[in-house]
Amino acid sequence: MQLVDLVLQGVKKFSQSQKIPFKPGFNLIFGTNESGKTTLFNCLIELLFPNRIVDLKKDWQTWQSGGQSRAGLTIQQNETFYRILKDFSQNAISLSRRAPGKDKFERLSGDPSEISAILTEEIGLPAYQDYKVLFLESRFWLPSYTGMEKNPEEASAIPASDADSVKLEQVSDLGGSFPGISPPGFGGQAMPGMTGIPGMPGMPGMPGMPGMPDLMGMSGIPGLGMPGDLLGEDDGLSWEDKQKRLEELKAQNDLIKDADEIQYEIDGYNHKIFDLDREKEKVKLFDGEIAELDQELEKYRFFRNLPENIDQRIAQYDSIEDNRGKDIETIDQKMIGLDEELNYYMAQPMFYQQAFFKFGVGLIAAGILSLILRSVLGMEFLQWLGTLMLPGVVLAGIAMWKYLSEESKRTDLGDTLKRLEDQKRSVVKEYQVRGAIVKRLLEQTHCDDTRELKEALNSYHELDGKRNELSRKKKELLINLDLDKLNREQKEIREKISPLEEKLRGVGLAGTDKTELNKEIARLENSLQRARQMGLIRPKPGEAAKPGETAKPGEAVPSIPSAPDVGKTQMGVAPRRDSLLFWEQIAESGGRLFGLGTEEMFQQILSRANIYLQTLSSKRYQEFRKEENQILVKLAEMDHEQELTQLGKTAANLVYLSLKFALLEIAAQKYQFPILLDDPYLVLDENCYLTVAKTLKRLSAKTQVVIFSSQKVFAQDADQALSLG
Repeated sequence: MQLVDLVLQGVKKFSQSQKIPFKPGFNLIFGTNESGKTTLFNCLIELLFPNRIVDLKKDWQTWQSGGQSRAGLTIQQNETFYRILKDFSQNAISLSRRAPGKDKFERLSGDPSEISAILTEEIGLPAYQDYKVLFLESRFWLPSYTGMEKNPEEASAIPASDADSVKLEQVSDLGGSFPGISPPGFGGQAMPGMTGIPGMPGMPGMPGMPGMPDLMGMSGIPGLGMPGDLLGEDDGLSWEDKQKRLEELKAQNDLIKDADEIQYEIDGYNHKIFDLDREKEKVKLFDGEIAELDQELEKYRFFRNLPENIDQRIAQYDSIEDNRGKDIETIDQKMIGLDEELNYYMAQPMFYQQAFFKFGVGLIAAGILSLILRSVLGMEFLQWLGTLMLPGVVLAGIAMWKYLSEESKRTDLGDTLKRLEDQKRSVVKEYQVRGAIVKRLLEQTHCDDTRELKEALNSYHELDGKRNELSRKKKELLINLDLDKLNREQKEIREKISPLEEKLRGVGLAGTDKTELNKEIARLENSLQRARQMGLIRPKPGEAAKPGETAKPGEAVPSIPSAPDVGKTQMGVAPRRDSLLFWEQIAESGGRLFGLGTEEMFQQILSRANIYLQTLSSKRYQEFRKEENQILVKLAEMDHEQELTQLGKTAANLVYLSLKFALLEIAAQKYQFPILLDDPYLVLDENCYLTVAKTLKRLSAKTQVVIFSSQKVFAQDADQALSLG
C-alpha cells in the first residue's frame, strides 16, 4: 500500500486548496513550527481510520474557508486505487475505488465502520492501535511527553467498567450524533437523578448540567457533570490524608528536581568524556587503517627500497633484452668472419714447405755447388751457374716474407678474436647488471611479464601513498592532540563524577516516575481545590475562607447527599492505572501481528534495539533488558544497571525509539504500509539525525516513509522533499 496524494481545502491552516503528492520511498514534508505539519499528519490518520474511537473532537475547519472544509486521500494497492473523501463541515465521509483498467472511481460506502472494514479486507490495513504502534509516531507520543504509560489516546481510555456510563465520540457519517446533543424525536436527555419523559421530543443542543447533585442514595454519573466528576476517582483517602499525601509528593518532587540537576551535571561530565574519547578514537582509527595498509603492503614487500628509476628500468627492460641480443649477434658475426680468416691462415704450410722456398733453396744450392766444382775442376763455365744463387735467395726470401706476413696476420686475427670475446662478455655483463633488478622482481613476484609487474608496482605505489598520507595526518593530529593532557582531563572528570553518583544514589528515588508523580500531584491539587470550593474541607485555623467556599471556621463541613461515604472522593473518569507500559505495548502489538507472545516478541527485537540504543546515545547507554515490570539500562563505564525511570525522560525516549526502530525493521519485511512520522526525533541530539535519516532511508527501500519535520537534514536522503512555504 502506498499514499499517492492528499488534497485539502479549508482545513485549519490550509484555507486554499492544496495538493500534497507522495512518492514511493522516503518523503520529507518540511516546515517550520506552526506551518501545518501536524495537521497533515492527523488528517492522514483521520482519513485512513475513520472508525477509530477518539476522546476529543478536533476542529478541522479554518475560519477563512467560508464553510468549505474537506480533504481527500488517494492510496494505491497494486494496480487498484482508492480515494477517501471527508467533508469536515458536514461530517460526511466516502470511499471510492478505481479498479485496474477502469477510468472512473466507483463509490463503495459512506459509512465509517464499513469503510474501515473494506480497507481491512481489501488492503489488509491493521487496526488503528496496532498500526499506530508499528507505523505511526509523533513527538506527542514519546515517553517524555506522555510519561511511561500508554500514548495519550490510550492513557485516557475509559475502563471497561465505565463503558456504559461515558460515551466517547465516534467519528461518523452525516447525521451522526454529537457529544451533548440529542437527535430530535428520541426523547430528551435525563436530568441528573431523573428519568427521561417518554415520547417527549429531545431538545437539540442542550448539554448536561454540571455540578447538580444526585438524589439521595445515587452516586455521581461520570461524564454528566456530577460531583464525582469534579472530585476525581475514589482513592479511599480522607481529605487530611490527601493533604498529607500531596505534601509528601511535593517534597519527593523537590528531591527529584535535585536529582535531575545532579544527573544533568553528570550527563555534562559524561558528555565531555565522550568528546575526549572521540578525539582519542581518531588516533585509533588512523592506527587501524595504517595497520590494514601495512598488511596489504606486506604482499608487495619485494618493492621496498628500490631505486628511484625503477619505473624507467621496467619500461626499458624489454628493449634491453632486444639490444643485448643484437649487440651479441653483431659480435658473433664478426668473430665468425675472423675465425674463418684465421683458420685459412692456420691452414697454410710452413715457409720451408712452400714451393717458392724449396725452389730458391735449390737454386742457392746449385750455385754453391757450381762454384765449388769450378774451383776444384777449373771449369770456368760453371761460374755462370753460381749466378743461380741470386734468384734462389730471392725466391727463398719471398717465401720467408710471405710466411712472416701470414704469421703476423694470424697473430692480429687472434688478438682481434680475443678482444671480441672480451667485448661479448662485457656486453653480457652490462646487460645483466642493467636488467638484474627487474629480472629478480619478475622471479620474486611470479609475474609473467613486465606489464604484470608494472601493474603490481602501481598497486604498491598507491597503497604506499595512502599509508604515507595517513601517517602524515596522524602526525598532524598527534601534534594538535596532547594525549597525556586528554588522559589527565578524563581522570579529573571521572573524579568529579564519582561523588555526584554517590550523592545521586543517596537520594534514593530509584523507580520513581516523574511524569506519574506530577500527574498525581495535579490530581490531588485539583481534587482538594474543588473540595474547598464546594465547602467539603474545613479551612485551617487562621486561614480565611476562599471565594466560593461555604464552610466557615468552626462550622461542620456539609456532606453531599449522594456521597456513599462522607470524606471520600466520588468515582469519576480518570486515566487508567493498569495501562500497559510503552515497552509492553510495543511488544504486545508486534506480537499480535506476528502471532507471537509479548515476551517472545520483546526478546526478538531486543538485540537489535540495543544496537540502536548505543548508536542513538553515542554509546552512553550500552544495553537494556526487561526484568519483571521494569526496564534496566546499563550505562557505559559503570558496573551496574539503573532503572529506566531513574534515568529521566531522555533515556526513556531513546529506549522507546530503539524498540520502535527494531520492530519497524521486522514489520516492514511483512507489512508494506506507509510509515507516518510527525517530527518525533526533535528530542534527539543533532548527531543522531544522520543515523535516523539512514535508518529511514533503509526502511523506505521496503515501504513508503513520510516524515513531517522541521529538520532539513533529512532532505539529503529523501527521494522527495517538499516545503510548506
